[in-house]
Amino acid sequence: MILEKQIKMDVTVFKREILDFYERLRCQEDEYGRYRYAACQTQPILYASCYAAMARHLLNELQTIDAQLKKEWIKSIQSFQDDDGFFKDVIIAHPGSWYVAPHMEWCGWWHLSCHAIIAMTALGGVVEREFGILKPFYDEAYLQAWLERRDQEKIDFVGNEILNLGQLLQYARDFHHVRPADRAMEIVFDWLNKKQDANTGLWGLNFDTPAKMNQAYQGAYHFYLLYEYDRRPVACVERIIDSMLSMQTAQGGFGIHENTSGCEDIDAIDPLCRFCLKTEYRRQDILAALSRTIAWVLSNRVVDNGFVFIKNKEMFYGSKLMYSGAHEGSSFATWWRMLSLAIMSQVVKEHPFAAYPWQFVECPGYQVWR
Repeated sequence: MILEKQIKMDVTVFKREILDFYERLRCQEDEYGRYRYAACQTQPILYASCYAAMARHLLNELQTIDAQLKKEWIKSIQSFQDDDGFFKDVIIAHPGSWYVAPHMEWCGWWHLSCHAIIAMTALGGVVEREFGILKPFYDEAYLQAWLERRDQEKIDFVGNEILNLGQLLQYARDFHHVRPADRAMEIVFDWLNKKQDANTGLWGLNFDTPAKMNQAYQGAYHFYLLYEYDRRPVACVERIIDSMLSMQTAQGGFGIHENTSGCEDIDAIDPLCRFCLKTEYRRQDILAALSRTIAWVLSNRVVDNGFVFIKNKEMFYGSKLMYSGAHEGSSFATWWRMLSLAIMSQVVKEHPFAAYPWQFVECPGYQVWR
């Protein structure tokens, strides 16, 4: 295959190099499990700790850690939970960050908490406090009104907003056994079912331009994750496949720019892989597309053995403590792009990555695989 000609990959070496990348970011002088975001950073942050836990779990490596060290890591993450249930790392909240208004619904502590629950689950822990901030959403009228206020013109942001809420509702239901969370999720799914566009399988008001399609498929990815975790069927699967394949670039990524981002890529990779296993529709087209995509994703690896979010571009990921240089791997981009490789490995069986024992997390969110 062309893929094999483009990329020669020793998976064992890949694993060792990725683990070494994260080890260089670990703060040796702190309690176990504290990490910096990138080599240019000096302070550890909670996000980086979560990325490292999720990456090491994905590589099926966490079981090698001493049980006491794992408990120390869990305790460290747990220490960031506030009385309202949110996980908060106040050092990343500063003017201009995504952890102050007006960013607190699509990002903010919602987004950080969604990462914390996956990391805790990967490490074998359960969040100690219930998410008190969910209580208003257990009121049906409040939840319906909140859903109707979502700005359909910014469906890419809405994708984050609804996944943030839905992911914590699913966790509250299944890990904290909060019964009203079950009904709340039913309301969320009813709303999503009513708003889905039958012609594209996406959500939004306008799909007439490449920019609008770019927004729409990126938003849709977040909704599909909620369906996947709850094992709910998604409507219009064939149209979704058409939509996602239409977004592939000449380079092999997905989106509307030459150098597509880690989010643009995984937002198409993930649904294509999941739906490829649910229908025969255009399966060979999907496999051919993904073969090109693996090579593209690997081309985003840099000299420090990490991955970048966008090639040849410095990255501000919502905080000055979550900045990485143009040719510098970050804890986020490395986990994120590796997750896309692990997902593609579930369907592209000819690549060496397919033989690797990737480990997914039985937790709502990005790293579940059913």
